[in-house]
Amino acid sequence: MAPPTIQKRDNQMGAPSSDDWGKIHAKAWKDADFRDLLERDPKEALAVYGGEVGKTFSKVVTIADKPADAADHELHEHEAATAPPACC
Repeated sequence: MAPPTIQKRDNQMGAPSSDDWGKIHAKAWKDADFRDLLERDPKEALAVYGGEVGKTFSKVVTIADKPADAADHELHEHEAATAPPACC
């Protein structure tokens, strides 16, 4: 009988989850150098955080598809048009 195949877990993520952003905020509040990096170069800061937790991110944020129930001139007021975690 052949030994079982071990599958590697794919740690490639799209954008950080809300849980990740909470941890990123906490790290920035505790580590002034990381906070500076996050404000100066968010992509690099995500790489640093990802290295610590075993994840890589292909995006900083993910934008949902355009809502079908809103006209173009109403999009900025749509409930789905919210700031991503840690934005602004």
